[in-house]
Amino acid sequence: MDKELGRFSELIETMKKLRSPDGCPWDRKQDYESLRPHIIEEAYELVDAIERRETDGNMKHVLEECGDLLLQVIFIGTIAEENGDFSIDDIPRIITEKLVRRHPHIFGTPSAEAHESAPAGWEEIKRQERQAEQTRDVSVLTGVPRRLPALTKAYRIQEKAAGVGFDWPQGEQTPVVEKIREELAEVCEVLDADKKQELAGEIGDLLFATVNLSRRCGIDPDLALSRTNAKFERRFRYIETQIEQDGKKWNDLSLNDLIYLWNQAKKASL
Repeated sequence: MDKELGRFSELIETMKKLRSPDGCPWDRKQDYESLRPHIIEEAYELVDAIERRETDGNMKHVLEECGDLLLQVIFIGTIAEENGDFSIDDIPRIITEKLVRRHPHIFGTPSAEAHESAPAGWEEIKRQERQAEQTRDVSVLTGVPRRLPALTKAYRIQEKAAGVGFDWPQGEQTPVVEKIREELAEVCEVLDADKKQELAGEIGDLLFATVNLSRRCGIDPDLALSRTNAKFERRFRYIETQIEQDGKKWNDLSLNDLIYLWNQAKKASL
């Protein structure tokens, strides 16, 4: 443990050195606002590394991206400490207190019932925390970041709503499937009409209902879509390779020809 703490201390001191008067000009001029895109980028790069490890088995990239994301947290903490907003030590203290507070079934008096109802209990604990802080907006949905990608945000707000009971009974997917069919029918109703704004709304409803089915089945919709994107890319690249090997161009092939190559890619388990 002492060795690990020493490494973290070394990282913090390195960042403070970079921010010092004789440090790096680029690091010195960064602030909360300028770091926002880097935080988002590093988070996505870590997710990408985690996904790629499933195919290349390389954990080195995951390790590197964990470090890059951790650096952003230390960067923010260093700036906050310089500004007198909070100290770097406050970061692990606050998250540790939160973990203990939100897991009373582990750190309090444990019971089988508490373990089973833990996710629902988290939302109630969070609501109590907001009330204790006299936060104006005490909605269950308050904790969902505004800037989350739409697909992930849909999943999170559905998850939070379900956490307080606003959901169909678990294990019964028929109402969810019926809802998807209902939304698809509404899309079809306006599909041929010149009503793009209304069509956009109906497609949004269809996507939202599909995300709900994914959530209830325990499937991360973003991960599922990412894998489908990767599958499409593999098959599309296969078609490109076949066209090139045959010495042809895209406009030399009909749609039926392209579909044939696509099916060949599927048979090859691409």
